[in-house]
Amino acid sequence: MNRIDELVLEITKHDKLYWEKSDPIISDIEYDKLVNELKELDPSNELLVKVHTPVTNEKKIRHKISMLSLDKVYSFKDLVKWCRKVARSKNEMFKSEVKYDGVSGDLRDGVLATRGDGIVGEDVSDKLPLIKVFSTTGSKDVRGEILFKKSSFRENINKVVRKGGESYKNERNAVGGILNRDDIDYSVGEILTLVDFRHLGVKLNLNDIENLGEEGIRIIERDIKMLDYPADGIVFKIDDQEYAEQLGSTRHYSKSEIAFKFANPFAFSKLNGVTWSVGKHTITPIGNVEPVEVSGVTIRNVNLHNMKNIRDMDIHIGDELKIERAGDVIPFAAGVSQGQEREWIYITNCPACDSDVRYEDPEMVCINPDCRGKHLVKLMDAVVRIGIERLGEPTLRKMIDDLYVYNLVDIFHLDKDDIITLEGFAESSTNNLFGEIQKVKENGVFEWQILSSVNLEGIGRSLSADLLEGRSLEEIRKYNIDQFEAIQGIGPERAKVLFNGLKDNQEYIDRLLKILPIRNVEAKGDLMKICFTGKFHETKSYYYDLIKNKGYDIWEKVTKDLDVLVVADPSKGSSKQKKAENLGIKVVSIEELLNNL
Repeated sequence: MNRIDELVLEITKHDKLYWEKSDPIISDIEYDKLVNELKELDPSNELLVKVHTPVTNEKKIRHKISMLSLDKVYSFKDLVKWCRKVARSKNEMFKSEVKYDGVSGDLRDGVLATRGDGIVGEDVSDKLPLIKVFSTTGSKDVRGEILFKKSSFRENINKVVRKGGESYKNERNAVGGILNRDDIDYSVGEILTLVDFRHLGVKLNLNDIENLGEEGIRIIERDIKMLDYPADGIVFKIDDQEYAEQLGSTRHYSKSEIAFKFANPFAFSKLNGVTWSVGKHTITPIGNVEPVEVSGVTIRNVNLHNMKNIRDMDIHIGDELKIERAGDVIPFAAGVSQGQEREWIYITNCPACDSDVRYEDPEMVCINPDCRGKHLVKLMDAVVRIGIERLGEPTLRKMIDDLYVYNLVDIFHLDKDDIITLEGFAESSTNNLFGEIQKVKENGVFEWQILSSVNLEGIGRSLSADLLEGRSLEEIRKYNIDQFEAIQGIGPERAKVLFNGLKDNQEYIDRLLKILPIRNVEAKGDLMKICFTGKFHETKSYYYDLIKNKGYDIWEKVTKDLDVLVVADPSKGSSKQKKAENLGIKVVSIEELLNNL
């Protein structure tokens, strides 16, 4: 996979976590680094101009005045550079306002809408009983940020837990989650606040901003962080409205405004050692640090990313690491101070199989093609992709160690006498697992599941399904590299991976095809075509079994020929659900489906 493909996959993943799930796992700084790298490598990539909207519901509101996003800078130097670029003189006046950390909202004529794509937002007026409106001017119409005050979050965190009973990680995630809920308990009262963007701020001219200096801007940052309002920066905007309108805007941003973003919360701790985690293709270094608290969470391990990062940052055991939490979730090393006694970080043998390892920029890899650790991770992915959803890591470890299981073929050849020999397995647990494996053999699989389960690098479930839409597995196994590269979404690197991977795994794929019947993706006669999406209480195979004799044909993708899309939670508004609704396909909840069986 080339770097552009890697960036597209990575950015798309984080877009979904942020906009659809309100659950980011990296910081804004790290996200912007990915986007900027993609801009340099592929300036015309369509992902760079895609407009993202938070998922709430499907009722749309067109804004009377566009509600654009903000371009961002992270250093005082870049802030001054931007101000000088737009200022007409040293006396150019700027408004500086607190950049609140919530969900942007516009309240007009009693209707509350989120920012959406800046032109059309989502109607969240049903959540107004939960929101206290704070207007600077006294007007009933307010444009600002829907947020969870820190004090309110602490007081009400146990009243508005996520579905499944988990607590929200922070104020911002809680706001996104609550606006997305259709089962909220309104008796909790006004736990959220809609704050006018203009509520807190001062006016400064260009000369004032330049004179602030790095120290001055950090003092302001410290004072803002002490407020009860969650905030992640300062917005600077041209005060002269007529001039601001002349500057215009891009598709995403107003050219007369900029957000100076605060750095992530951080702490310092000593690096005591490194644990090496074996993955499908690489070995990842995890730093073990002395326990330290960052944003209320005790950190003991930090992500060191890869060997190149360790070398570039000159990290040694015994050093003092500056630890930040990406998106308030994943801790990572953001800086390093040399310790008095420093020890090189290196690895010569694989922690899973003791074979030699080598450096393949930027990663460390195990040279053993039969590495137990790589097999375990690949097998964990394969069993899920092929549909054995209840076969977890502990059992797979036992199968590898005790039954010499190497791949899916070996799993499908197991009988009850094999399984019952595993530690902790009795007759009932043996029957359950054997039955789960047999279900897949009886029900069959789609060809894209076969391809996906081979675990070729960069070829996951979605790409496998796209690749085999309108093509057969037998057909693409005869393709050459040029034919693969001609397929949309398959670049030169992926073309090589597919060609070599299908060639190297030819015997394995043939053996799987002899064991597993293939299910047709196309409609079978006049059967109703049905697709499931979301996280259900039971495995999808459980629901497949319930309906297989009810006149349904199971599909994995939403196309114009689909009849029904079954969603686990209609309020989530998943991408499949939106596509189905745009195509005029009937969407039902799992409860509706079961009630009509």
